[in-house]
Amino acid sequence: MFFRAIDKALEKPAPGSIPLSGPRALENDFYAVHLVDSTGKEQVWLKGKTEKGYEALVRKDNDSGDITTLSQEDIRSTEYSLRIEHYYNGYQFDYSSPLKFLMANACYWHRWVIFRDKHSQKRFNRQQLIRAERMDLLQYLVERSIQKPKEKFDPLFLGMQLYSRKWFFHPGKDQHKEHLKLLLESFAESGDLKRDNDGYLLSGKALETLSNHELEKQKHRDNLATAKVGNNLTWAIVIIGVLGVAAQVIMWWIDKGA
Repeated sequence: MFFRAIDKALEKPAPGSIPLSGPRALENDFYAVHLVDSTGKEQVWLKGKTEKGYEALVRKDNDSGDITTLSQEDIRSTEYSLRIEHYYNGYQFDYSSPLKFLMANACYWHRWVIFRDKHSQKRFNRQQLIRAERMDLLQYLVERSIQKPKEKFDPLFLGMQLYSRKWFFHPGKDQHKEHLKLLLESFAESGDLKRDNDGYLLSGKALETLSNHELEKQKHRDNLATAKVGNNLTWAIVIIGVLGVAAQVIMWWIDKGA
């Protein structure tokens, strides 16, 4: 089954340069077949099948690699693990199990996935993109920078991160991207972000801005709570006053009847 999966994938071997984006990626339909030894140091890219075995590019310790021919016995003796990457219409499907690869290939799993994504994209395109609030976006940038320090931000990156890759194909994407661009520029002007070539980096001032924002929110909540207590006290005084007047009226009525 191991070599059956390899042979099936090598019916459509990947070219030396694999387009991963743009119109060219939409024409992809091929497989990259990789073998890795148990140490992870030796990596093999199988380029095709010949009468003597498999044409392979063998790399050791991340060197440039050498082209050689590996027989099935060579592969068995090294106990390689298999990884197959299927590049199809801009998608990439990864398989580490020969059985899963053969089953997916037999039932055209990649086509079902793309059909599902297209249907999901149509539903997503009917939704209106919600524009992020300024402080909510800054909070997201801070959390993202904590996870990945020195990461640059740009409108396209944020759109994809906030809404997944579906955002890129939404009809309102351009307007939404301009809104994100304005927010990033406003953060740069206030010092929360720093411009860095074609992107933005988070600065330490962003934490101060968020802290001050939380203090203002807490102060606002405290004011609302104080106002609510004051209103409750006012109503309590009014009710007590009304009850007092009612009691006096009742006593007067009783005295008058007596």
